[in-house]
Amino acid sequence: MQKQLVTRMKDSSDNFYFMINPYFPTEEIINQLRKDLLHLVRYYPSNQKVISEKVKRLENVTIPLLTVNGSCEAIRILLQNYTKKALVTVPNFNEWEISNHIPIPYDATTDEIRNAIQHHNVDTVCFCNPNNPTGLYRDDIQQLINEFPHIKFAIDISFIDFVDETIPPYPKGKNVILIKSLGKNYGICGIRLGYIASEDEEFINDFVTKIPIWNINSVTEALIDLLLEHKDEYEQSRIKIIQGTRKMVDLLKTIPYIKVFPTNANFVMVKSEKSITHFNVKSCDNKTGLDGTYYRFAYNANFKQLKELLQ
Repeated sequence: MQKQLVTRMKDSSDNFYFMINPYFPTEEIINQLRKDLLHLVRYYPSNQKVISEKVKRLENVTIPLLTVNGSCEAIRILLQNYTKKALVTVPNFNEWEISNHIPIPYDATTDEIRNAIQHHNVDTVCFCNPNNPTGLYRDDIQQLINEFPHIKFAIDISFIDFVDETIPPYPKGKNVILIKSLGKNYGICGIRLGYIASEDEEFINDFVTKIPIWNINSVTEALIDLLLEHKDEYEQSRIKIIQGTRKMVDLLKTIPYIKVFPTNANFVMVKSEKSITHFNVKSCDNKTGLDGTYYRFAYNANFKQLKELLQ
């Protein structure tokens, strides 16, 4: 079944399921990887420190950082080793709900979150910002970070590149832990690449003891090198996705049986009066607080066909 799913998604013009970058990596990048593949599969990659320095340059991050095998690796290690009770906004990426946690609605007010932190005596607050699957971007997180310096704030910023043409500043503080998947923005989900970063160097030094000495392979490292050489092309693709998503949202708003939620990501959540099963779109029936009437539409460069698909 999974093999059939992957085959169906590949090169599908009606794929609104997976959140990918349809404009990146460029053909030049893929051709170079193909050319170097034999060498890459034969030899070891660099060590974690070397690779992480490359990712810091790629992402313009100046605080201590570790490269991980997709954001899921970092989330699991964090929740299983450094968290006893977390406050988690829901719905969310499901991995954030594997630990002992207190759920709170993703659109809770600042006061509601503040009260929940105090009432439940949590040690960690987890945000996905922008939220997945709703697309909501919160601008009050830094305020909460400053108010609760003794609480860890774990923030998944995997979709922050798509908030606006100007990427918002990352939250700051020694109590902040940033986790980012690099698959969605760079269009390389199959490679499994992400990072965890924090001003708390002691935390990062301890975290590195929880991951294998080689958790990133040679192909991934070579791709990072190529991404560093093609940052301008990535930036162009990022802007195209932001502008294209806005147009896709406007189109969806013309469908009479669909309610469209505001979004600051490369996807949009809707509530539909009709079941949508005849093309590839993500049902949110496995998300806390949602049911099968909610769907997440990932940006697709062929979004104009939605007018016909949803008639």
